[in-house]
Amino acid sequence: MVELQKEKKDKTAELDSLKENDPQALADLEKELKLVTEAAHRWTDNIFTCKSYLTKKRSMCSKEACKLLGITSAFDCKFFIYKFDL
Repeated sequence: MVELQKEKKDKTAELDSLKENDPQALADLEKELKLVTEAAHRWTDNIFTCKSYLTKKRSMCSKEACKLLGITSAFDCKFFIYKFDL
C-alpha cells in the first residue's frame, strides 16, 4: 500500500511537470498573450490620442499634457510595439 501511494505521488508529480508543455495550455497562453498585447496597444493609442487632443485643441504644450496624463520619458509608443506570429 505504501509503495502504491509513493508511486501515485511520483506519477502525479511527473504529470504536473508535463502539464507545462501541454500543447493546449501553450495555445491558450499564446491566445491570452495576443489579447493582452492588443489591449496594451489600444490603451497606449488612447493615451497618445488624449495627448494629441490636449496639444492641438486645448493649446497645451506637450510637456504639460504629458504631466497631466502621467506620461514619463519611459512611456514611449515604440516600447509597446511587438510582433507576434500567432
